Amino acid sequence: MTEKKLYLTVQSVLCVLLVILLAVSVVSIYREGTARKTENPMEWVYTREAVGEKFRPIAPLFFGAIGLTAAGWILAVKDENAGKPVKDAELTRNLTVSRVAAPSEQMKEEQRKQKRAFRAGWLCFLLCMVPIAIYAGGGEHFPDGNLEEMIASLALHIFPWIILGLGCLMVSTVLQEKSMLRETEAARLRIREEKESGVRPGPKADGIRTDRKAKRVLQLIVVIAAVVFLILGVCNGSAKAVHTKAANICTECVGLG
Repeated sequence: MTEKKLYLTVQSVLCVLLVILLAVSVVSIYREGTARKTENPMEWVYTREAVGEKFRPIAPLFFGAIGLTAAGWILAVKDENAGKPVKDAELTRNLTVSRVAAPSEQMKEEQRKQKRAFRAGWLCFLLCMVPIAIYAGGGEHFPDGNLEEMIASLALHIFPWIILGLGCLMVSTVLQEKSMLRETEAARLRIREEKESGVRPGPKADGIRTDRKAKRVLQLIVVIAAVVFLILGVCNGSAKAVHTKAANICTECVGLG
């Protein structure tokens, strides 16, 4: 790893870590402030003292990230590939594989790995959605008329599972792309071998392999999940609560009434 790449990696990690810590601090300030407001409704949530108390532990990381960014700007350290178009690993793989007459065993093995990574990623994502469905099915978790408590409840019990599920999909996508790159290299090696032996690829329908079945299954899963969550929302009274709050916003805040 070059010094430039190491610098960019460290800077990215620091920025992501800083964003996470700031988000946790904001949520913590909000929860503590709302707890105090139950005793004194006129008290401010985001006071200067509360913000300073939460910011003090992460201040070294904050100023360190700013200093690192300033040093990179002064030294003109930047990603040389930032302005270049992003390479589509799947498209490159498909175009290369279309020139192969008969796939090698290594190519077949990489294709199996891609399918396993795809299925494992979506399986983990669906498992992360199970606690969300169970929690959303309980109407007692959503207090009527208190939007702040409902948002806090969602942030505490649902958002972490959503983030974890999306993280599983991201890991699965990265693994698939790495496998596609290995399959592309194996396909290029196979093309050279076939040229040396005089074998030519036969005609193909489009020259590009598509996963239409997987896309249809994914679309069906998304539609079923949407219908299930709509039914759960109607059953636990959320539809009525949303309608009431929307009407209150229109009549009280916007003034459409």
